[in-house]
Amino acid sequence: MDFIWIYFAVLLCLGECFALQLSYSVNEEANKGTVVGNIAKDLKLNAQELESRDIRIVSSYSRKYFDVDLRTGNLFVDERIDREELCANMEQCSLRVQAVLSNPMFAQGIEVNILDVNDNSPDFSEQVYLLNISESTAPGERYLLPIAEDADDGRNSVNGYKLNPNDYFLLDVQSGGEHGVSAELVLNKALDRETQPVLKLILTAVDGGKPLLCLLRWWCWKAPLTCRLRSDTCL
Repeated sequence: MDFIWIYFAVLLCLGECFALQLSYSVNEEANKGTVVGNIAKDLKLNAQELESRDIRIVSSYSRKYFDVDLRTGNLFVDERIDREELCANMEQCSLRVQAVLSNPMFAQGIEVNILDVNDNSPDFSEQVYLLNISESTAPGERYLLPIAEDADDGRNSVNGYKLNPNDYFLLDVQSGGEHGVSAELVLNKALDRETQPVLKLILTAVDGGKPLLCLLRWWCWKAPLTCRLRSDTCL
């Protein structure tokens, strides 16, 4: 029995190292049963061979993400796949499994690229944001705002910020820096505590995915300025 398991392990290695690897793609969070690709077609196996050679999917993962339909040879999703859980902060994400056949024994390497979907909204880590500004501050003064984070990748991550129309502040959104997209609050008009002691502003962080997801935060102004933020997810 020990010899059989050693022989089987060697075959798996040979299959991974020397067989042409099949490559498929599937969206994360795809429903169970979603077809990823047809192994029988790519390996040129007919229906009779599928059954007689007892094809099965093996991997080193604790979860069985994929299985194969013995009637059609379709590789399908067997368990929920969360790209952010598997490949946090990685541009490329893939799962590697093997299709193992008997009579004769053969192992075919398979790589499934996991595509990102827009299933996370931007998030601000700070729940309370305090900023003190004197009413004597000259227009043009800038204040860096909190950065929103998004677990999604690429275009599905934070794409920009928006500020509700108001008489005192403008929003300057910048991209390409250390944090990707950032925003600064720019004082556009001199503050007057006696005229307007409280001003509510709404900062919206948006991503670039479809459907677009965003996060709202608001804060109140009075001179000296005190800002308190609250977050709500919106679709």
